[in-house]
Formats: sequence, structure tokens, C-alpha cells
Amino acid sequence: MAHIVLAAKEDNQIAARKILALNLTLSLEHVSKQMVKNKKQNPSRIILIPIPSRKASDRKRGFSHIQLLISEFQIRNMDMSLEILNCLSHTRRIRDQSTLNLNEREMNMRGAFFIKKSFYPQIRSAITSNTAMFLVDDLVTTGATVQAANSALLRLGARVDGVLASCATDGFTH
Repeated sequence: MAHIVLAAKEDNQIAARKILALNLTLSLEHVSKQMVKNKKQNPSRIILIPIPSRKASDRKRGFSHIQLLISEFQIRNMDMSLEILNCLSHTRRIRDQSTLNLNEREMNMRGAFFIKKSFYPQIRSAITSNTAMFLVDDLVTTGATVQAANSALLRLGARVDGVLASCATDGFTH
């Protein structure tokens, strides 16, 4: 699966991105069934919050991989009413994580995100309504990036219902 992620992310291969979007769709279908099965929630709204790549990476590639992935995901799921909130932004420059170990990744990502103020009303309305909120990432390895994004949302009182990822490493358990 790593070669598919790299093909989409670094080489902008559309066929690879379609596979990742399919996996995101399968993730959403699975979590939706679980929510209904567990009678936790049958949301009237679904909000997806993409986790942005480093700006330097997007500049180097010439495109935003996560935005292209979300667009492909939306095309694949046109029948669903999905709200995309590009509300996360980096608080500072973060290091490329590909060579970092678990502890280094956690330190690198701690406090790495904030919510843009223009999105506060949408986040607050999601808190008080029957809304499911999911973070979206292409690849989850240690969970450090997901935890940092979740922390930014928690500071506003938002509850993240889960993470939709195209793939996760074997060691990812939370």
C-alpha cells in the first residue's frame, strides 16, 4: 500500500489517488455501520476535516495531495451530504516525519495545529447538533499527527468521532 500512497502523494498519479479515495469510502461506510449498530449516533450531518500536509511539501509537489484526495472522495460519494472543513492550519514549521521515530514524531507534532477563527461558528454548531466529525488523512503511522489535529479541535470543545484514513500501519491502534 505504501507504493500507492507515494504514487498519489509524490507523483500525482490519479489511479493511485482513486484507490486511496476508495479506501476512505470503505472507512466511512464501516464507521457509519458501527455507529448505527452501537446506537451511538445516526448523524444528520457529517463533517470531514482534512489534515493538511506541510506547506513546504505542497509547494515542492506543486499541489495539495490531501485536497486532491478529498475531491476524489467527494466525487465518489456524491450521494452523501458531506461537509468539508479545511479549518486546520499549522502553528509553526514542522519537520518531515518520514525519518522520525515515535517519540520524535510526537514532539514534532505537539501543538502543531490550530483552528482558523473563520471556522469557529461551523465547529461550534457541530458541537451542539447531531453531527459526526471525522479527521481525514491518507496515511496514519504513529497517530501523532492525528492526535495533534484532535487536540486543536478539543480546545474548542469539539468531539472527533473518528479518523478516516486510506491506510494505517500495523502498529497503529488508537
